[in-house]
Amino acid sequence: MANIMKTLKLAVIGLVAAASVTGAVSAQILIVDDQRVEREAAAYKDFNLQTNELRNNILELRKFVTRGGVVEQKLADLEKRKSIIGNDKYEAEKHQLEQQYVKAQNALQQLEYTFDKLRQEAMVQVERARQPVIRTILKEHKAQIIMLKRLVLGSAAGLDVTTEFIEKLDAQLPNVTISLPKQGAAPAAKPAAKTGDQKK
Repeated sequence: MANIMKTLKLAVIGLVAAASVTGAVSAQILIVDDQRVEREAAAYKDFNLQTNELRNNILELRKFVTRGGVVEQKLADLEKRKSIIGNDKYEAEKHQLEQQYVKAQNALQQLEYTFDKLRQEAMVQVERARQPVIRTILKEHKAQIIMLKRLVLGSAAGLDVTTEFIEKLDAQLPNVTISLPKQGAAPAAKPAAKTGDQKK
């Protein structure tokens, strides 16, 4: 009987200790859904809006040069017509397609480099704005750490401060300033436009 009572006391002490640890963790660790922040925060939306045309040009050029893309399909079609159009015509059209491929590939590399550079500019601004937001939330919640949701296997209810984080980040950084190229995007997209005209 004494052993049973001793076991029960130890179990109760263990539960109290576990509850205390859970309470301490709840007070010290906050969770932010970074994927939701990237979808909903004003700075990210503004960046996507400003770079929309650039991203569309990149997608079009990728369709043109990637495996199974426009060039590969046109080359396959040309190969089928070789016996009909003759060798000279075949070689001329093939050379033309190869030139367009090289131009589009170069244009794609330039656009991707430009986009990465713009994204880095925006991320520097976001990171600067995030720091005071993080400090404010930690102070207000008397917490010690904010963890990204994708890195957490599980969390207690009430620890997610994503909405608050987004609101404070929006107030701190409603938009981003990036150095969009004035004349870079339009010329870079020309190879894709040419293939569209030829396809018609």
